[in-house]
Amino acid sequence: MDTDQSEVYEKLMAQAIRFVSYRPRSEKEIRDYLTQKLSRSHTTAPLVLAHALRRLTELGYINDTEFSAWWVGQRTGRKPKGARVIRMELVRKGIAPEIIEDALREGMKGEQSEVNLAKATANKKRDTWKHLPLQEQKRKLSDYLLRRGFSSEISWGVVDDILTNV
Repeated sequence: MDTDQSEVYEKLMAQAIRFVSYRPRSEKEIRDYLTQKLSRSHTTAPLVLAHALRRLTELGYINDTEFSAWWVGQRTGRKPKGARVIRMELVRKGIAPEIIEDALREGMKGEQSEVNLAKATANKKRDTWKHLPLQEQKRKLSDYLLRRGFSSEISWGVVDDILTNV
């Protein structure tokens, strides 16, 4: 690299490290961010971008497997989402399908299974609609779970289970 490219590389690395310091990022997110930064500085410098991405991978800042596991953990935490929504979010972040499936399989087992998450989510929301007729409660709860990304089978099963065991 010549001195101009070296300066661009150093600036790009500083921006990348600042970008990943807030939260883990997927390779696609980092690539898109750095491409945007390069275009704003009126250069494309594909070799500099490739070199920066390679170095970030060596330093451990780019690891889609770890990112996916982290993302699933975040999405099954305080405000749980279903596998369908998590899968779509990870696809948008550029994660390979096999990595997504592995992360979902590992992240949604035991206490964090999709059914348990749906039950916990529905139980939190149930009191909001307890004054409504039973059919209306079922519709609202199942719609809520569907919007959160739970499958229709899980949503209806959980709603039936919760509202029949009141």
